[in-house]
Amino acid sequence: MNKLSALVVAWIVLCGVASAQEQQSFKAIMGKGYEIKSVTFAKGESTENREIFVVTLQKEKSVAVCYFAAANWINLSAGTLDDARRCDVR
Repeated sequence: MNKLSALVVAWIVLCGVASAQEQQSFKAIMGKGYEIKSVTFAKGESTENREIFVVTLQKEKSVAVCYFAAANWINLSAGTLDDARRCDVR
């Protein structure tokens, strides 16, 4: 795993420790006008060898970080995109 992926995953773990302001679904965030700034694939020790995608979005000074199982992101599973537990918004 490259250094950027490791840093993104570490940041997500730290965000989980310091509770996020709110959680929203990816669909709701996109509907509010957030722009996707990066999509990062991660797999390794930090993800317990699970394949995940970390999606970072921004709208003005607000940032959202969403995480998805690889299969769900690739297939754009409706249930996952509507799941409010997938994204932390600050």
